Amino acid sequence: MAEKSNNRQANDKDVLITHHINAKPETVFKAWTNPELLARWFAPDGCDVIIKDMDARKGGSFQYCIKNPKFYDCWCIGIYLEFIKPEKLVFSLEFADEQGNPAKPPVEKGMDPEWPEKTIVTVTFSKHEGGTRITLHQTVSEKIAKKTGAHPSWIQMLNRLNAEVTTSNNLFV
Repeated sequence: MAEKSNNRQANDKDVLITHHINAKPETVFKAWTNPELLARWFAPDGCDVIIKDMDARKGGSFQYCIKNPKFYDCWCIGIYLEFIKPEKLVFSLEFADEQGNPAKPPVEKGMDPEWPEKTIVTVTFSKHEGGTRITLHQTVSEKIAKKTGAHPSWIQMLNRLNAEVTTSNNLFV
């Protein structure tokens, strides 16, 4: 029998989202790795993001804050574990305070008690039907991600990304 980790049931699925973006993989990869471009779309609807620090390379780190007027500011930190231009990004993701100290446990920052201290996000970019297919995998229970709003937030951010590269294409080239 498989062991359970982070209080997850054996049949829990991780977050897995596939999304089509109307731009080349090189453009979409740049939108994920350039702080000025990332700040244009990397927040759910009705929210803004502040990129405090970003060193987009393997071993580099980042810190950002999603400002949500309805709830609370959500500070996050992470490390780029893989950086394969323009095909793949893998990074750790943790909730933190404004100084970049990890929130342990994440419930201290308002997260669900079942949310893990750290997740790994893998984003792949592949050519597909004149654009890019993004596949996003996050190592957290899809059930918990939907309950907390993280899952729909990813979809909203990807929709915002598509709108940005479609309407502001010369910024992303």
